[in-house]
Amino acid sequence: MKKNIYIFIALVLVAVSVKSQDFDFAKNQIKVWELAKQRTVEVAKAMPESKYSYSPTSDVKSFGQQMNHIANSMLSMHTRFILGKSYSGREKDASTMTKQQIISDLETTFDTIINDMKTLSDTALKATGKSHGAFPLTKWQSLLFMRDHITNHRAKTVLYLRLNNITPPRYGFN
Repeated sequence: MKKNIYIFIALVLVAVSVKSQDFDFAKNQIKVWELAKQRTVEVAKAMPESKYSYSPTSDVKSFGQQMNHIANSMLSMHTRFILGKSYSGREKDASTMTKQQIISDLETTFDTIINDMKTLSDTALKATGKSHGAFPLTKWQSLLFMRDHITNHRAKTVLYLRLNNITPPRYGFN
């Protein structure tokens, strides 16, 4: 009987200890975002600069504009959804930029978000940020939404590479 009480007490203490620990969502997402940065930059580097204006049809963004869109929308969503501030930036015109300028903007934007993530607590991330349309998002949901958006546009640019007979960087988790 005494042994059962000690086991019960030990289990309760373990449960309380586990319950009181934060999950640290942002910290656990940093590596994922670093991989997203790496994979996005690899795709951006794979396209020759002479093909940055390539678009499979006239009604869709060029390769360079897709990359600019990734950078601008990440910064916009981060500013509005995570920081709760107004965003007045505009998407740059890729046709006036070099490949290296576009890649530099991507890297800088990823670095900004990754560095800010290091300061976010689980409590802060549970707060509702801005709504996307009529759907209110917590800040952690916003980070997932942002990653989904990056993946969507990066997948389009992978298709652009393939349409130009360029083997894209190998796919992997991010």
